[in-house]
Amino acid sequence: MSTRGWLADGRLTEAGRAAHAEIAERVGGFRRQALTGISPEEYESAVGVLRRMAGNLS
Repeated sequence: MSTRGWLADGRLTEAGRAAHAEIAERVGGFRRQALTGISPEEYESAVGVLRRMAGNLS
């Protein structure tokens, strides 16, 4: 992050804050697209199943 100029002295720079905002918008768009037509209950159920599956593999 420092190499990109996003971080200086352990803090985000103005460029870092701008990059963070852009990345957050992209992630939000991806998430909205991925969840189209899926109810909150269906999402929670799927996440629960995936957690149990991951636990079975630990």
